[in-house]
Amino acid sequence: MKKYLFITIFAVSCINAFSQSNLRFTVFVDPKFSWMASDIKDVESDGSKLGVNIGLNMDNFFAKNYALMTGISIDNTGGSLKYGEDKSLNTNSNADTVFAGNVLNYKLQYINIPLGLKLKTNEIGYLTFYTHLGINTGINIKATGEVDAYDLENENIADEISLFNMGYFIGAGVEYSIGGNSALVLGLTYTNGFIDITTDSNNKITMSNLTVRIGILF
Repeated sequence: MKKYLFITIFAVSCINAFSQSNLRFTVFVDPKFSWMASDIKDVESDGSKLGVNIGLNMDNFFAKNYALMTGISIDNTGGSLKYGEDKSLNTNSNADTVFAGNVLNYKLQYINIPLGLKLKTNEIGYLTFYTHLGINTGINIKATGEVDAYDLENENIADEISLFNMGYFIGAGVEYSIGGNSALVLGLTYTNGFIDITTDSNNKITMSNLTVRIGILF
């Protein structure tokens, strides 16, 4: 309950920080590839995971071509890690073990709240080009895991995952005007996580992703 109360307060605070007069909104569905990395040799990445990030972005223009940006979204993401040694795993039902040589697939869901800077060109025909960069904060709301080699499927592993994730992002894209203030948006954004997303103090696991922005700007 406290987790969701904090999420609500944080989101409302970010939204209220923006004046209403210069706001532009983008509704988006972002397909993405995510992967995880470890700082020790006994734990290694085992490929990427396809996910999707769905939400609302807000740009507050303080000059003609410059805006502060924030928003809120539900991010379905994750990754896979191969463990070189046995790993104890706290699940919702009991304590399990990921045996050496097996791959643990993480399925994670976050509420994302980015904060950054957006720069746009003047409109060229029907096109406007943009770039954006900043910091993204993720608040974990669901975490499950599975191991293909034995009977561990969609187990609740919330105790293994930290509440917060954070990373810096940079990206670029194009807006295609469809009349008035509306435009179709297509872009590409890279996010590099820099804090440990797990509660395991024996190693540091970070998560990064490459996202395709597909949206409508109002």
